Formats: sequence, C-alpha cells, structure tokens
Amino acid sequence: MAHKGTSTEIALIYAVFPTAGEGHDVCRKLLSERLIACANRFPMVISHFRWEGEIEAKEEHPVLFKTSPQKAEAAMQRIAALHRYKVPAIVRLSHETALPAYAEWVAAETA
Repeated sequence: MAHKGTSTEIALIYAVFPTAGEGHDVCRKLLSERLIACANRFPMVISHFRWEGEIEAKEEHPVLFKTSPQKAEAAMQRIAALHRYKVPAIVRLSHETALPAYAEWVAAETA
C-alpha cells in the first residue's frame, strides 16, 4: 500500500527498434542504469511511414518503458543515444495513474 503523500504517477515511454536484439539491449542498459523500473517488449510490428520522400514499410520491435516521472526525460535521452536511427520514434505517452503499490515499486527501482 502506498504511503500517505506517495505519488501514484508513473511515466510511460514508447519506442521502436529495428531488431528485437537492439530492443533487448536497450532494456537491459536502462535497467542497469536505474533509468527504468521495467520494460515490455512486444512482438514485431510493421511500421508504415514516409522517410526522405519515400513511403516505407519496415519491421520494427516496440518496447514500452516504465519509469518515474522524474527519470522520464533522462530515460528518453538515453534511449535516443543508444538508438541507431537518426530520428528514433521515442514518445513519452504521459504521466499515468497506477496502482499505488506499483507506482511505489517504480519509484523505488528508479531511485
């Protein structure tokens, strides 16, 4: 149970990677640096987009990173630094209200 005054907010960051291995490596790196509490890697998707004037469709591997609101910007910058794309898709979804016990765990893991 969350303590009185404990925030129930967490930050969610969505990013896609060109390979499952790269997504895995970034997850491990951010966990070891305590920038995230956890990450969910999803099955491969096909992304459709326009790049340098051409319409593209590529296999990509999405990851949902969970962190504290205080660590979100640093986590986004670190994902970008580790990413091989020139313009990686890294999106902070928002501050989300979470189950108090889960939010407390996220805060502790990113402290």
